[in-house]
Amino acid sequence: MCQSRLFCAVGVSALLASAAAAAPLIGSGSNLPIPSPNPGAPPAQFRTPTTVTGGWTGAWTAPAAASWVGTFSVVGPIPSSVSNPAGTSVYDFSTLPLGVLPVGTYFRFGDLDGGSVTNETYTLTAFDSSGAITTPWLDDVLGVTGTGTGSSGAILPGNMPGWSFNSTTGAYFFDGSTVTGGNPSLGVWLQSNTSILQLEIIRTSNFANFALAAPLAIPAPGAVTLAGLAGLALRRRRR
Repeated sequence: MCQSRLFCAVGVSALLASAAAAAPLIGSGSNLPIPSPNPGAPPAQFRTPTTVTGGWTGAWTAPAAASWVGTFSVVGPIPSSVSNPAGTSVYDFSTLPLGVLPVGTYFRFGDLDGGSVTNETYTLTAFDSSGAITTPWLDDVLGVTGTGTGSSGAILPGNMPGWSFNSTTGAYFFDGSTVTGGNPSLGVWLQSNTSILQLEIIRTSNFANFALAAPLAIPAPGAVTLAGLAGLALRRRRR
């Protein structure tokens, strides 16, 4: 959590500037690039999952940004935690406030590497009302957290999973088998740049984790400064 309103505002501004400079994630490679500088995790709220027959529901509440506050449904397993099986999960975002998963949603992969004896991969395909979205719908890596295999836990380029984007099917493939240098424990954050009606996720191993997260509501311009001035004025009156 942020230690002060001012700190939160500065942090959000830095992340907004970083997001504005982001480019679509295209092509392929053995290791996703680490942003420089690396801002780490954005201020965000993970979805809250609730198991239901045949699947689960996800929910966001305030202080998530208003366009995310609501619920969505999923057929299939929760694609995270060793307690949930691998498999295919199909998300339906039509019940969210905008009827879609908004642009700017965070996609977070955890511990996607070659540390287990299983093949750790994710395949993600997004859909709109016309079918599969075949233009790049995710941006480059926004931030990375966790412990790498470098000196004092530094995150090395080889610690990142591989990726590819298929411009014919619109599918992103993320591959932990290309990780080198040992067994890192990383959280890799990306952000969507396209509204999504449905999302299909195929997880091949329950040792890797994936979750969606919503950005937090941003104070109106000047609200932080006004709040600080109001607090200062109140303290002076009490003296």
